[in-house]
Amino acid sequence: MGGRTPGVLVVGASAAGLAAADGLREGGYEGPITVLDDELTPSYDRPMLSKGLVASREDVRPSPLRTPDQLADRRIDVQAGHAAVGLDIDRRLLVTNYGEALPWSHVVIATGARARPVLTTAGTALPTLRTVADLEALRSLVTHGKATTIIGAGFIGLEVAAALRSREVPVTLLRSGPRPLRHVLGDTVSDWLLGVHRSHGVDLPSESRAVSVEVTETGYDIVLADGTRLAAGPVLAGIGAEPVTAWLAGSGVDLGDGVWTDAAGRTNVPGVWAAGDVANAVEVRTGRRRRIEHWTHAIEQGRHVGLNIARVGTGEGGADEPVPFTAVPYLWTEQYGIKLHVLGERRPGDEDIVVEGDLDSGDVVVVHGAGDEMHSVTICGRIRALRKYKNLLRSGASMAEALGAAAPA
Repeated sequence: MGGRTPGVLVVGASAAGLAAADGLREGGYEGPITVLDDELTPSYDRPMLSKGLVASREDVRPSPLRTPDQLADRRIDVQAGHAAVGLDIDRRLLVTNYGEALPWSHVVIATGARARPVLTTAGTALPTLRTVADLEALRSLVTHGKATTIIGAGFIGLEVAAALRSREVPVTLLRSGPRPLRHVLGDTVSDWLLGVHRSHGVDLPSESRAVSVEVTETGYDIVLADGTRLAAGPVLAGIGAEPVTAWLAGSGVDLGDGVWTDAAGRTNVPGVWAAGDVANAVEVRTGRRRRIEHWTHAIEQGRHVGLNIARVGTGEGGADEPVPFTAVPYLWTEQYGIKLHVLGERRPGDEDIVVEGDLDSGDVVVVHGAGDEMHSVTICGRIRALRKYKNLLRSGASMAEALGAAAPA
């Protein structure tokens, strides 16, 4: 890789990183594109680890994000096992774990996020679900039907709990608050989702925030916030993720909760961009800074950054200014065959209003907002409503307009 012509280096073969490479080619960039992948396994559809593969009765592997033919057709060079360990912004070099110093004209930081660790009293990290190796370990629990304790009731924890229960594995789910995903779904939907898990046999202790975990001869001894001690066998931690930015320390790139960028994806360093879970970007509509950990958002943002670099690089027609990213955040989760879609982002203090259908039937639209501001929408069952409410959020529609657009009962 030495003696290279400076091109675009994409750090991370993530959904965002590969989408950025696609966006570069789509935008007309003809120079070299190198993607550094710190894993030896070709990049794969990571969300499906918890969304379906845990419950699968067959030894199904996650689908690759790109085939070798697709990469070759787009002239995208993926370097497996190559991780970035440093960035020199003055000499415009990137240092890898092999000691290489790679020149660049632009860098896209797409290193994503890693599972936030839960440490035992001995300092060892509990198992998580982030890689194929993690999936294999979790599947062994399914095979043996061992009662499993999950620490964390976010998307990963809830999806894994549902998957294990579908295979009749006993599950205890520990959470830090009374309602799972309350900050995303609001009290109404969160309470309903909690009831769904209880109806499928998940043990949900009322005061269940884990404050310490000790390794024992038979598994773990977990101390809860109220002093209760819980003897557990296999344990899985799912308390969220943290951006992968340690390799950028001292580089001069602004860091906070992730890599700080403007609305177009630019960092404070010319030629350095960021996209996906690692990017903490300014939102055009509100001016707020946000880091969003959603698959669809990562793909859309990554592609947008790639297009922006191509635009800046060519300067055709005077179009040398990057375009702000304005897509509406979107996520989905499937549990017990129930699929929830969330558009936008709920804010603290928002009111949750059922505008179509009802939760008990699993066919519902819930709008979240404050005063006359609509901030997000949760949809279950009513797939056709997705486009309507996405357009309303994109246009900055008011709560009154959202209520007026609701389908008649």
